[in-house]
Amino acid sequence: MRVVVVPLVLLVAACNGGGLPTTPSDTVFPTTPSSTNNSPSTVIPPTPGAVLSIAMPIDGADIVTNAFGLLPFGYHGADHAGAGHSGWDIEYRLGAQVRAAAEGVVESIEPDLIVLGRTRVTIEHALGAHIYQTVYANLSSIREEIVRAGAVVRGQPIGVAGTVTATIGATPVTYAMSHFQVDDFETHREGLDPKAVSPEPFLTADGRAIFDRIWTRSAFAQELTEPFISMSRDQRFPMTRTWRIESGDGPAGLSFTRPSEVGADHQYLVLAQSGTAIESGAVALGVLARPFLTIDLITPTGPRRGVYDIVGDQMRLALGSPGAPRPADLGTASVYRTSKTSP
Repeated sequence: MRVVVVPLVLLVAACNGGGLPTTPSDTVFPTTPSSTNNSPSTVIPPTPGAVLSIAMPIDGADIVTNAFGLLPFGYHGADHAGAGHSGWDIEYRLGAQVRAAAEGVVESIEPDLIVLGRTRVTIEHALGAHIYQTVYANLSSIREEIVRAGAVVRGQPIGVAGTVTATIGATPVTYAMSHFQVDDFETHREGLDPKAVSPEPFLTADGRAIFDRIWTRSAFAQELTEPFISMSRDQRFPMTRTWRIESGDGPAGLSFTRPSEVGADHQYLVLAQSGTAIESGAVALGVLARPFLTIDLITPTGPRRGVYDIVGDQMRLALGSPGAPRPADLGTASVYRTSKTSP
C-alpha cells in the first residue's frame, strides 16, 4: 500500500472536453446496496496487465446541471489556474451519494485539502503490477462501512457529495459536487498531481452513457476556449480558440481570446471567410440561463445578443444583429466546429 497526498482543487467560478459525445442514453447506473460485504474476498482478482475500467461515480438519478454539470480534466479556472484541473468536478443532487467507480481497496481517508470539514477518500486499484487510484473529494460525510484497507465494489456508496455556495457570474448558487480523479502510477508529469490522467478513456459503456447525459448538458464560461473533456494542463495564456462555420447563415468564423487562466473574461473577433477580422469586442455570458445559455458580443453599435450551446468540438449559435432582440431558441442556430489544433 502507498499513501499519496494528492492536492485537489475544488471549483468554481462561472461556468465542455474530448470529442463530441455520442447521443445521450437513459441508461441508469446501478445502485449497489449499502450492505455490500467489505471483505477483501469480494474484490475480483485483476487480470495481469489489464487497464482500469471505471463507471461514473454518480447514480443516474442523482444527475443535475443546475450550476455546471461537469468541469473537465485540464481546464483552467480560478481554482485550477496554473496546474490545470487534475480531474472532473461533478455536480450532484443535494444529499446524493458519491459512488466507487471501480472495485478496489480503500487506501486512505483524509481531511480534504481545500475545504475545512470535508473528507477525501482514495481507493487503490491493483491490476497486476499496474497501480491506479481513484480519488473522491469534498465529501461531507463518509459511510461507516468505508474503512481504510476495506474492499469496495463498483457502484458502492462512499459518502455524501459536499454542498457548495458560490457566485457564478453575479448569481449566488448552491449545489453539491465532488472532485473525481484518476491517478495512473505509470504516468508522471512535473508539478502538482503528477500522476493524474483524464478519466474519460477508462469509462465502461455504461459509464460512458452516464457521462454523456451529464456532458451534453454541462455549461461553464471557460468552454469558449477550453471545450474538450480532456484539455492540456500545460496550456499557456492568453489563449485563443477559433470556431468556423459548418452550416447556417451566421458569421464565417468566431475567434475567442481569454487573457488569463484565472478569469473567464473573453474578447472576440468576427471573421470573414478569408479569416480577416471584421468586428471585435468583449463577451458577456449567461451560463446559468435555462433552457438556453446566453451570449452577448459587445460592440460599439450595440450588443449582438444570442443563445448558444457547446458540446466538445461543436457550438450551436443563434446570434442576432447589433441591437436586435435575442433569439428565443436555437431553432435558427448556425453550427460551428473547432479542433484541438485550432489556433
